[in-house]
Amino acid sequence: MLFSPYPKTRREELFDREGELKEIEEAVKRGERLILLLGLRRLGKSSLLNVALNELPNPSIKVDVRKTYSEFSSVNRYIIGKMLLSAMSGKRKLLKEAKAFLERVRGITFSGIQVEISPGDFSITELLEALNDYGENAGRVVIAFDEAQYLRFGGATRYDGILAYAVDNLENLTFILTGSEVGLLFDFLKFDDPDAPLFGRYHHDIVLNRFSPDMSAEFLRKGFGEANFPVTEGEIEDTVRELDGIPGWLALYGYIRVTRNLRHDEAINEVLGEAKSLVQTELSRLFAYSPRYRVILKGIALGYSRWKDIKDYLTLKLGHINDSNFSALLENLVKSGYVEKKEGEYTIPDPVLQKVFREL
Repeated sequence: MLFSPYPKTRREELFDREGELKEIEEAVKRGERLILLLGLRRLGKSSLLNVALNELPNPSIKVDVRKTYSEFSSVNRYIIGKMLLSAMSGKRKLLKEAKAFLERVRGITFSGIQVEISPGDFSITELLEALNDYGENAGRVVIAFDEAQYLRFGGATRYDGILAYAVDNLENLTFILTGSEVGLLFDFLKFDDPDAPLFGRYHHDIVLNRFSPDMSAEFLRKGFGEANFPVTEGEIEDTVRELDGIPGWLALYGYIRVTRNLRHDEAINEVLGEAKSLVQTELSRLFAYSPRYRVILKGIALGYSRWKDIKDYLTLKLGHINDSNFSALLENLVKSGYVEKKEGEYTIPDPVLQKVFREL
């Protein structure tokens, strides 16, 4: 269903992303080697990526780097190699066709359809070279890293250097990187740093925007129509005002109403409750590191938008902080995607999180 709260895998499950799908398809067809899929949380980047990979004629591999980091507390070369091979193992045809190339990689061994990695000998660069050789016959191999900013936790493994080598030398590979923490992703990639491996490398950026009010209303109408669930135009208009074009929140609202048969106001409150839970999970480490983050977010949510006004609010609540430390905290929130800076003003771009942060 259109309101499913889970990442989508088929085109008919998406809404209004035809242009972005076509852009990915054409970029891969042109032989682009590095594609960035960017946007706020809950805009549907993972769903768009899933559908694109399923529809591309090219063999593809996907690794959810955030999941990998959460599970292993590391994204070293062995872990990423293991995840790449695990993704390939889920596609028997791909693994069978690429087997002859993969067997040449140090540290990779096959036992029937099972593939293993020996950590001491394994080279992720050799793995990519083998996939590139396979891609010469297959047409091109697409390798996707979802939430790629977590690659910065590679320890001794410099993924920016590996990507630079691949972009320069492996012409049959296309990398697609997604990132909801756009600032942290660009901090990792360092395209503008003359001393960084990826300095000056071309990258094709595809940015997902929130739905317009009209598009949000149409999404809700179509989803409720699909579920044969009656709603009023007034409820749709109020939902658009409350959730402001974030597909993830709109879908959750619709899903809750349809599956639990709730009234409009009850469903809105449930969405806000879910957002509070997500905040506690996503930001628990940040708040534990410094309670000032919580106060900064609340101040911005309350309408303090200028650097000085936010700092004054923080000082009033928690006492003195020097300018450089305050700027660093504020910049971290911008890089993490929770705060947006435009023309010298700071705002919280997600309207649901803004309501949650107001009550912190």
